[in-house]
Amino acid sequence: MSELRLRRLSRGWDPVQLIGRMKILAARDGATLPAAYLLARLVFLWENQRAPLPAYYAGLLGRVYAECPALVGGAR
Repeated sequence: MSELRLRRLSRGWDPVQLIGRMKILAARDGATLPAAYLLARLVFLWENQRAPLPAYYAGLLGRVYAECPALVGGAR
């Protein structure tokens, strides 16, 4: 199981809860994220290491998990 998935599950969050938190932080940044169903697909791909984690999302997830972005998987 990937580190990203472990971090989400250790908080008891399902993907929708993670996406909600991502959208809240992105809105504070003035950024618009894709629709929830697209983000759910991206989260699945990142958590299963089937797609690289872009720098912006690494930073966003780092903030969601209140950790350094480098610990979340780093930018690619």
